[in-house]
Amino acid sequence: MKKSLLLLSTAIALALSVSAQAAEVIPVVFDDPGEGYNDPTPVAPVGGNPGTTRGQQRLIVAQFAAKLWGSVLQSDVPIFVGAQFNPLGANVLGSAGASFVFDDFAPGIVPNTWYSSALADAIAGADLNPGFTDIGSQYSSDFDFYYGLDGQTPAGQVNFLDVAMHEFGHGLGFQNFENEAAGTFLQGQQDIYSVFTFDNTQAKFWTAMTVAERQASALNYGKVVFTGASAVAGAGLILDDRTAFRATAPAGLVGEYEYGTAGFGAPVSPSNFTGTVIVATDAADAAGPSTTDGCSPISNAAAVAGKIALMDRGTCGFIVKVKNAQNAGAIGAIIADNAPGTPPPGLGGADPTITIPSIRITLADGNAFKAAMPGVQVTFTVDPTKLQGADDLGRPRLFMPNPVQGGSSGSHYDTATSPNTLMEPSINATLLSTYNIDITPNLLKDTGWTLNDGNAKIGGTCDTGVDVVNDVGIIIGANIQAFDDLCRTYANGGRAKYMRCMTDHNNQLKQLGLIDRNQHVAVRACVAQTAP
Repeated sequence: MKKSLLLLSTAIALALSVSAQAAEVIPVVFDDPGEGYNDPTPVAPVGGNPGTTRGQQRLIVAQFAAKLWGSVLQSDVPIFVGAQFNPLGANVLGSAGASFVFDDFAPGIVPNTWYSSALADAIAGADLNPGFTDIGSQYSSDFDFYYGLDGQTPAGQVNFLDVAMHEFGHGLGFQNFENEAAGTFLQGQQDIYSVFTFDNTQAKFWTAMTVAERQASALNYGKVVFTGASAVAGAGLILDDRTAFRATAPAGLVGEYEYGTAGFGAPVSPSNFTGTVIVATDAADAAGPSTTDGCSPISNAAAVAGKIALMDRGTCGFIVKVKNAQNAGAIGAIIADNAPGTPPPGLGGADPTITIPSIRITLADGNAFKAAMPGVQVTFTVDPTKLQGADDLGRPRLFMPNPVQGGSSGSHYDTATSPNTLMEPSINATLLSTYNIDITPNLLKDTGWTLNDGNAKIGGTCDTGVDVVNDVGIIIGANIQAFDDLCRTYANGGRAKYMRCMTDHNNQLKQLGLIDRNQHVAVRACVAQTAP
């Protein structure tokens, strides 16, 4: 057996006859006193998080995420996660990855293949590197995170639980160990994730490619997929019908174009995004130096009304541009990127007053649309025989942007998936990882993890009848177990306080329709039976 040390980054293993229990995932704080997880700044409890300092709230979220993932996965070996906050630079929320990888550590695994530390320990049933963390994680100290556990993220904030669940997913094995820009594997050896990575253009798995072929594949946006049986089955259950953005006129522009969706406004559909495209113009002023950036009120509102407004990215936020287009009477908005690259990312931001749909296209496509004016007609089409974010065989696409994004390329689901998935490269407001981690467990199962297929237990013994995790990544049972731990910890042995905490949560799940009447009764009975 060999092991290899890794830096932070952002397969078919045969089932072994090992009896495992829910994994114990343990955050290990590396922050200095007074910073990060040790930040003493006073704050009010929020969204089910009882912490009264910023550092305490951060740690409660990390521990909650650890409990969620620990409930989903099986391992007899504790998983230690190094945890800290640091300045990470513009637009970087966090990063994480396996601290070590191992090969040839147990019978039945794919030989001469790297496995992440936590997964290798789980399969081996032993700590292969005692005294060291299995996962390294760090989060931005510059972002205004929401530390609630209820998924009710206020506008302008980022849900820290979603970020933590995403980054833990990487460390648990949702990552390859390849340098996409160079086309090389770690120490020249394949990893279990890449065993399932397939390029439809070359009709080859990454493990069968030359270095040059992998370099080319890493830029082959939309054509690289994950072939694991569990991930494919999950994709078929949750992904929407394929929706394509098409130009229908003029003749030279006709075809399908890649697009990024918005986290605000109406979802795009054939019924609300069909019509004529016109460039929206505005004043070049302090709000934005370009006459096509949409940062000021639209000056050609009469021409834009009833049309789809095309504007350029830059200077102001996306919600400002789209709101200006909406105020001018546009029925939809297209934001053309201002820098080359594929794919076009989504549109971030939040504004509940925006009701029109909007999308983002590449710089090259934006230029092509402008050159074809006037008379540009567009629409959306829906193909119910295919899946959004998967290839024609239903295999989920992997994120392969051009140019390569180090630490991100390859180790995410594609941004084209709909609904949005936890392991896309960007956190967005549609995620709700406290209840749903979609097809993330499916991929981890393909790489060798065993999932917990039983019911949630309160107090470790009382069966609630609620699945810990189901085939499409709904984790209501895991959520109940995580709240059970949280309520017990902060009740400090007080029976009434614990029961009130769990009863409130149980009632909320019932009101949201996440558990049925029988499950609600079972949870209530378990709370009473196991209360301290």
